[in-house]
Amino acid sequence: MIAQLARFRRHMVALIILGVLLIVVSQMGAGSSGFLVFGIACIALGAGLYAVVLTNRRR
Repeated sequence: MIAQLARFRRHMVALIILGVLLIVVSQMGAGSSGFLVFGIACIALGAGLYAVVLTNRRR
């Protein structure tokens, strides 16, 4: 399963970038805190999945 998940590294990096962009948008004064929450969730999901793939890499 980890080997299948490793194929999606680009998507994990894209999730992290999307999260950063959402946090930037939330700081620009867009009245909703939903951007901030969703940005934090995207970063956590992307970084978590990437960490799982890196720690379970076959040697």
